[in-house]
This record gives sequence, C-alpha cells and structure tokens, in this order.
Amino acid sequence: MVGALHTTPSALIATLGGKPQIVTFTLDALLGVGMPIERVLAIHLSPEDARIQRSINILRHEFGTFGRYKGQIHFDTFTIRANPNALVSTLHPLTGGQAVVSVEEVTAADAIWLTAHRLVMALKAEGYRIELCVTGGPRLIGLQAMSAASLLFGSYDRCLHLFTPPGLRAQAGEGELLHAPRDAGIRLVPVPLLPLGMIAPSLQAAASARPEDVIGEQKRVLSAQEAQRCQGVIHSLTHRQRQVLHEFARDGADSQRVADKLYITVNTLNTHKTRIFDECRIAWGLPHAALLTHHFLREKFGDVPEERWVNWLAET
Repeated sequence: MVGALHTTPSALIATLGGKPQIVTFTLDALLGVGMPIERVLAIHLSPEDARIQRSINILRHEFGTFGRYKGQIHFDTFTIRANPNALVSTLHPLTGGQAVVSVEEVTAADAIWLTAHRLVMALKAEGYRIELCVTGGPRLIGLQAMSAASLLFGSYDRCLHLFTPPGLRAQAGEGELLHAPRDAGIRLVPVPLLPLGMIAPSLQAAASARPEDVIGEQKRVLSAQEAQRCQGVIHSLTHRQRQVLHEFARDGADSQRVADKLYITVNTLNTHKTRIFDECRIAWGLPHAALLTHHFLREKFGDVPEERWVNWLAET
C-alpha cells in the first residue's frame, strides 16, 4: 500500500462492542503505515447497553481535543436501527427506526446489513477509500457488514481482522489500554472479499432494497451464468456425447448400465466421458488436474428441463 493509495482520503469503519481498543489499535496500525485516515466510524448496537456506552465515551475522548488524536480525525458512531433512513448519506448519525439492542432481536440481521450498506454507500459517494475492521462486537455485525461491503467495495477497499496477541488482549481488557507499542505484535490481517458489485452490477441495484432481494438477485445471476456454461458445454459435444451426458445428468451412476442403454461399450463410454469432463473444466474454469465424476454432471446438468434436452439432442 504505497504511492497513490496513500494519498487517497480513507475512512475506517469498525464494528464496536465493549472493547474500544479494537478501534484505536486498528487506527494506530493504519496510521503507522501512512494511511491517510480522515474519518473513523463505529457501528454498534444501542448504547442502552452500558458496555457500548462506555466504549463510545472512551472513544469520543480519544478523538476529542484533549485525546490522543486531538480532534484531527473526525469520529462518528452509528447505532444499528431497524430502519435506518437516508440521513446516512450526509454521514450524520442514523435516525429513524428503533435502535437494535441485541443481535438476538428478529430485526437485527436486516438492520445491521442495511446500516452497514448505507454507510459504505455514503462513504463511497464522497470518494473515500474504505478500511473495514470487523473484529469488534458480536460476530453477526461483522458478517453482515462484510456482506454489505462486498456489493459496494472497489478494488482498493479492504476488509480487515485485527490480531492482538493474547497477553496484550488480556492487558487491554475493555479499554484499560488503548494504544500499544509498535513491537507489541498487533497485526491487521486482510480478509479476502470478492467485490461482487463490480462483477455483477445488478446486485448493487438490488442491494438498495432489502437483503433478501440481494439473495434473490444473486441466485438469478448465478443461474444465468450456470445456464450459459451448460449451453457452452453442450454445443461443444457430438450427438453421442450429449446422449452420454444426458444419461449421467439424469440418474446414471453406473457406467455399465449407461453403456448398455446406449448400445456402446464401457471403454467407448469412458472416452466420451473424458471429452465431456474436459469441456466442463474449460466452461467452469477448473484446472486440468481437477477430478470430476458423474456427481459433478448430475449437479450441473441435473436440473436442466427435459424439453431443453429434447432440443439439444435434436440438434445436429
């Protein structure tokens, strides 16, 4: 992370629970490598929880005029709400909807997802490069934040896990230690996150509504991609190879039975299968050494409607 990336204004989003040092440890590590962090935004459950409120108060002091960061980095907290409204577009604390107190609430999962999604979207609209630390707070917050980020992140945004050595973790407790020496063993571990929104832009549009809409759109996109791959394989095969594939896709687990049904020898059948597997490796981008079996054929081609098979088998 050098050069131009270090000149792009960056924002740190951190999931927050009862350990405020996760935010400060992460920020110190980023600043230590020259990352130009201008904003820090903490996503958390309702401050009705005394531990959450304590974490917020500690962090506000650290970012205040008399704290470690001397008011030079803007700090905001964002309470997870059942229906966060569009005010997040101005990066003001979320209002609208009931604050979520516990991840066990029925509305929690959707509320977390929407809060994270709207926050990331607002930051991207203002040109920020984003560092997302998902170590703090309940695990569900981190998981939902990662899901939302995957739809909006660009190639230079990152998802991070903060590793703190056990001894230092015990010493830090719940904010008793907010800053550690550089040689303390703290590490920021990048979490691979596939930017789905860059690959399938339609997912971003679906994400503007509800999490279940994203899931539905993901299934639609994947189904279309799978159908295209199946079509490509079929068009690369001979008529006899299509017959072989059809039998294995339906219920053919026994090579001898399939060979008898098609009036060919097992050796001939295996030759056809080798060609079919080769074309499948190409279509699905699998390495040549990848071992494929009739289970793969059943999984990929088993749901193809019979009327489509009739058309494929009728083609010359």
